[in-house]
Amino acid sequence: MRILIALLLSFLLIFLQASFAQDNRQLQGLREYLKANRPPGYDSTLNYVNYIKGTDLHYLYPLYQLIREEDRFKKILSIPGYYDELSQALACNGDYTSSLEYLQKGYDSVVDEVARRQINKVIQGFKNVQHADARRYISFLARNYQVVMINEAHNKPQHRAFVLALLDDMYKKGFRYLAMEMLNNYSNRSPDKLTPLTGHYCSEPVAGELVRTAIDMGFRLVPYEDTAADIHTATQRDSIQALNIYKIILADSTARILVLGGYAHIAEKNISNDYIPMGMAFKKISGIDPLTIDQVNMTEGSDFAYGKVFYDAYTQKFSLTSPSIALIDEQPVDVTSSNLYDLCVIHPPTIYKDSRPGWLNLNGRRQPLYIKPSNKNTFLAQAYYQFESFSARPGQVIPADQTYIPTSKGNYLLYLRRGKYIVVFRDMQYKTLNTLHVEVD
Repeated sequence: MRILIALLLSFLLIFLQASFAQDNRQLQGLREYLKANRPPGYDSTLNYVNYIKGTDLHYLYPLYQLIREEDRFKKILSIPGYYDELSQALACNGDYTSSLEYLQKGYDSVVDEVARRQINKVIQGFKNVQHADARRYISFLARNYQVVMINEAHNKPQHRAFVLALLDDMYKKGFRYLAMEMLNNYSNRSPDKLTPLTGHYCSEPVAGELVRTAIDMGFRLVPYEDTAADIHTATQRDSIQALNIYKIILADSTARILVLGGYAHIAEKNISNDYIPMGMAFKKISGIDPLTIDQVNMTEGSDFAYGKVFYDAYTQKFSLTSPSIALIDEQPVDVTSSNLYDLCVIHPPTIYKDSRPGWLNLNGRRQPLYIKPSNKNTFLAQAYYQFESFSARPGQVIPADQTYIPTSKGNYLLYLRRGKYIVVFRDMQYKTLNTLHVEVD
């Protein structure tokens, strides 16, 4: 029996390595192109990662910068910052496996064998743990709260997909405001329509779907970022964020608000002596106790080296197939013992279909569609909503989905809702090669 298990694990490892190799071949091809060529219009003087070329979105441009000028951007951003930005750019372009791989390269510590054994001992010590469906559990608790806060990692669209899955239940519970850190809070903002000005992270396709869905359902999108964050301390920034959210309630005392913030901003307790997070500041100035939900710690890869080892050990002991909340004696527990949040969502390891994450189906809202390119130089396939594409030029539209990873048959797998789309095929220079009109039934 042990021999059979070992063989199965070996085959699984080979399969996973093959999947990653296919993804990395595409990325390697882009690296080789950038080593030998300067992309048209490339500006080597920029000291920031840029998704806009001229006035239009250019999804490959950040990869041009981070790959061509790796050493320079590591100095500008720091090594962890560099890999975080690269991870975000890869996820935005539909390469989630490489995104996870490069995120982990930026971790600033290494977990030695002693620490691994200690973590495994902690995991094996968990007894009588049950797991509840996270979406249903959150929906059940939300009825007792005026404000629900949930976080995300900016390089994990999976978190946005889960928030999108919550919207139906939250709307039925009376939540009408969706406050998001990612929304542009400057005078040129566009919170009522998805455009490149809606927010930097909103241009990521799953974030774009979250914005579209919320607007269509009747949520009022509210930006709350501190517009002077670059000159404020972390505590000042978070306090202003908290005040901006509280202003919603000052204007509408019956408002029920779903808040999507980044990382530990939603924490209800001090993370360090010199930092008061937004969740804690909001609770203090408003007198309202929010329901706070962490997704970052217990998603594959976690957000730091020890978190990854902890997550891997936990999901090896407990086989999860959907986002879950751990319960002991019917009470929610934070298995990481951070005690910064009310709930901890544990996401299962991603299941891939032709190298694309299964959670891209957005809880059944979308279906997989294989698209065959007609040009051998095709690198990136993007699906745009036809009705949006007809009302604006292509560079001002956020794709419903996109990827540069072809299947073994040379097709591109996209996840799309019912509707009409214009699929744009681009080469490594981001030049449009051809377009295709498709309809998803």
